[in-house]
Amino acid sequence: MTLARHAVRSIGLGLLAALGFALPAAAAPEVVIVLHPGGTGPPVVLERLAARERLSLGLLGATQGPYSVRQTLLDMTQGARISRSGYSPRAIPNLRLRQLGATWTIKRWDEMLRRASSAPAELRPGLLAEAAGGAAYVGVGRTTSHVEAVLAADRDGRVAEVSLGFEDTIVERLRTMTSRLAVVALPRSETAERALDDLIADPPPLLLIIRRPPRSRTAQLLPSALLRGMPLTPPRPAGGGPSVQMHFSDPPGLLFSRTTRRTGLVTAIDVLPTALAQLGVPVPDEVRGRPIEIRGTRDAAALRRLDRRLRVVPARRYPALVAMFAMVVAAGAALVLAGRSRQALRVGGLALLWTPLVTLAAAGIAPERKGEFFLMAFGPVVLALATDRFVSWPRAPAVPALGAVVAFCADLVAGSPLIVRSILGPNPRFGARFYGIGNELEAILPVLALVGLAAVLGRARRPWAFAVLMLALGVFVGAGRLGADVGGVITIGAGAAAAVLAARAVRPSRRVIALACAVPVAAIAALAAIDLISGGDAHFTSTILGADDAGDLVNVFERRTSLAFGAFLRGVMPIATVLALAGIVVVWRRRATLLAPVADRPAWGAALIGGVAAGVVGSLANDSGPTLLVFGAVMLAAALAYLSGAPALVSSSPSDTAANTTEASAGPDLP
Repeated sequence: MTLARHAVRSIGLGLLAALGFALPAAAAPEVVIVLHPGGTGPPVVLERLAARERLSLGLLGATQGPYSVRQTLLDMTQGARISRSGYSPRAIPNLRLRQLGATWTIKRWDEMLRRASSAPAELRPGLLAEAAGGAAYVGVGRTTSHVEAVLAADRDGRVAEVSLGFEDTIVERLRTMTSRLAVVALPRSETAERALDDLIADPPPLLLIIRRPPRSRTAQLLPSALLRGMPLTPPRPAGGGPSVQMHFSDPPGLLFSRTTRRTGLVTAIDVLPTALAQLGVPVPDEVRGRPIEIRGTRDAAALRRLDRRLRVVPARRYPALVAMFAMVVAAGAALVLAGRSRQALRVGGLALLWTPLVTLAAAGIAPERKGEFFLMAFGPVVLALATDRFVSWPRAPAVPALGAVVAFCADLVAGSPLIVRSILGPNPRFGARFYGIGNELEAILPVLALVGLAAVLGRARRPWAFAVLMLALGVFVGAGRLGADVGGVITIGAGAAAAVLAARAVRPSRRVIALACAVPVAAIAALAAIDLISGGDAHFTSTILGADDAGDLVNVFERRTSLAFGAFLRGVMPIATVLALAGIVVVWRRRATLLAPVADRPAWGAALIGGVAAGVVGSLANDSGPTLLVFGAVMLAAALAYLSGAPALVSSSPSDTAANTTEASAGPDLP
């Protein structure tokens, strides 16, 4: 209602009460979503919420991919989301609250609906208010766009009730609303803090506080809080009665949802199922979010550490990797100048193989910017020098490769706390993945497993060893409660099949080749069984196994294809992809020469063929497309560089001959 109407109503009700008339009690909203105005930054909001001891705390992931205020609000209303690259057009209309006679609507809502219908997914903006039977919006003043009212709009863009008035009446006006669901946009003032204290002191059955999505271009984790109030006495009769006393049903803790599987972290799409669950309304099938729960003990310091780490990871990722590559080149140049060119190749290859494990260690240490760059620059090179010195050629790659596979699998079992904090892991701030492995690791881990096993097998032919190791890795990467990466299962299955075929002593028949091609499909079926039996409830279960019809599967295919093509066009990826493909072709044509140092060790050839198959098939089956091919190719290049630096090889060049003779006598003996 408008300010004038609210004033008239308040005066009228006051006169009736003064004359002794019994007033009907207003049906105050059962679910109230408060948008906190924020301060100078998210840490300030988190501190203000943490100062209120009754609140359970958490961080809320705003959008998937590029961040937008309006997209965050729309995702909350529809309970599902995709990256903005899946929409056409990508830009969101300039939504704002407007009044048409006695009706309040969201301007340009029709344009927004057409945009949502273009997405390769079933998205229904306004579903939250529609399912709740309408929603109220309570704000301050009439001079702003009140874009926050989008959260209270139904499928037609209508807001059932609107109250715009003074700051100091916001709680009073909220409690006159008759809708079961209400959205409150607090102003940026001390009055807002007092209003929040009033709501906490006498809360509705569900009070959800979220930092108002700020105007920013960077990905956001919004400080949030939840409080459930339960009546100690029965609700008031319609004719009035004593006020209802409240107690608090949950001890303060941290927010949790099955969307993220990470205590302290929830998402925007979890708002809808949380509100509807409180209202007793069935959650529609197209909703991908999960209700917010309370788990553990309240730990604001842990949230601050997580938020601080996730903020710096994107900005450090590529500079840290550049620092590593620069140090590898510098170390290689120094060794070449010292007459140890083959050792330079070995150290360079080992340093690249050590890099994934070093990133995991850096995530555990969480150093400052300079410290992380120092660790990433010197750590792989120092470890490579030590490994080359103390482990016989060509077994040294087993140490960093299998060490990384074991460490990453152990972290997956622990809930991937280090993986998501590492510069090679998926960053929850971007909303696509909150646990498990990301695209880079999906490409790297299969290659590391194959290379590490080849280094261990030596001269032995054991095709079954490749099958067993890759099967185990596939379980860790694909299971819904661990890596939850269906694309990774396809990647690993393709690599395993190719490696097993290449490791066989006989030429495979057509039947055997056909069975090998079916391995990725069988791996997906096994993943489905594991996910259903274990109750993994992963993305694969909800999107593929939970598809209602073929149209849903087509939407999934279109979305993944669109994302893969977008990844191919991003930044330097086109050039990197061409270079990776060209490198694979060159290596294949010169495979006899490149694998000559390990001609008597067939496992190496099988590992490299398996790695190429994993990269190529994975890039075709994954929504990140060429990312898998490029990262896999880098790891394969590292292994080939190491093999090319065999100390036993003697070049035709006299200078190289002398240097290699020195290396062979000073280095470790061949097995």
